Amino acid sequence: MKERGTERQSQGLVGREGSVEGRRGMPMNGGPSALMLLLPLLLRLISPIRTDTGKLSSPQGVLIESTNMKHWLKWRPLQAPCHPISYSVQYQGYFELYIKNGSWEDAPYCQNMDGVVCDLTASLGSDSDYNVRLRAECRGLVSDWTSPAAPFNRRETNLTVPKMNAAVSGDSIQVAFTDLTETVDVILKHWRKGLEQEASTQHITMERSPFHLGGLQEGATYCLSAQTALHNNKRSVTTETQCFNIAVSIDPAHSWLKPTIVCVALVIVTGLGLAAFWCVTKCCPTLLNTCWPKEPLPDALLHREADTRLRFAPGEELHELCQPVLVLIPDPV
Repeated sequence: MKERGTERQSQGLVGREGSVEGRRGMPMNGGPSALMLLLPLLLRLISPIRTDTGKLSSPQGVLIESTNMKHWLKWRPLQAPCHPISYSVQYQGYFELYIKNGSWEDAPYCQNMDGVVCDLTASLGSDSDYNVRLRAECRGLVSDWTSPAAPFNRRETNLTVPKMNAAVSGDSIQVAFTDLTETVDVILKHWRKGLEQEASTQHITMERSPFHLGGLQEGATYCLSAQTALHNNKRSVTTETQCFNIAVSIDPAHSWLKPTIVCVALVIVTGLGLAAFWCVTKCCPTLLNTCWPKEPLPDALLHREADTRLRFAPGEELHELCQPVLVLIPDPV
């Protein structure tokens, strides 16, 4: 009986000591220990390295962004102390799914890459639905394949307003677009200001850019607007209207025309004047004498001897010659 009592006392002491030690491991206010607080963070850091099956965790945030028929697969980088981490991308379209019995194709330039953006523009080249998948690799460890939430079809691409640059050149307008591709075109609308209801449209492809809009009337104002378009008639928002005035200019090739016309006209007028004067003097002397009368010559000049010379002293005043003569009258006898 005494031995049993002694054992019970010893067990009670042990239980008290254990409870005291347990209390020492806990904070005084009864909250969780620091180790318990750090445990979720440690698990989060350890989990990306490998899972229970010896694989990396799959990349997260996988999505496809498509603008103007340019497609990019994007994802968040895998946060793990394992380096280097690489990524590989595969795709599967109608041809791979039904013709090649569900096979997957490696996306060019997106194999064992260290970036988080993959250009799939060349791979997703038809209007069929595409499945895309991605996985991570690090030091012989691989993750499971992960895909975007839904299949992708390039007809769902977002179309932006085209970037239009226009400039006047003579009687024409040069229009260029900087974001054209083989699968994205631009619908250009142009009209004379005030006559928008009579507007004309041009289908601009990458081969036709820059576009030459010629044959415009000088002195008039023309307006332009454009929008991006796909072959399935999907279109973007229209650009702001831009108007340009076609200035009146002289063609350098015809700059000699005006001076030549003036010179020819002067020659013709001078010739007509000389011809008219000749006709008046020869054919109508009476009219000429009436307009410009002549003084008759004196008889001395009309009937002078052949050997008589006339001397003129211009500028000298003529004086009458006088000589005194003494006349002697005899006395009568």
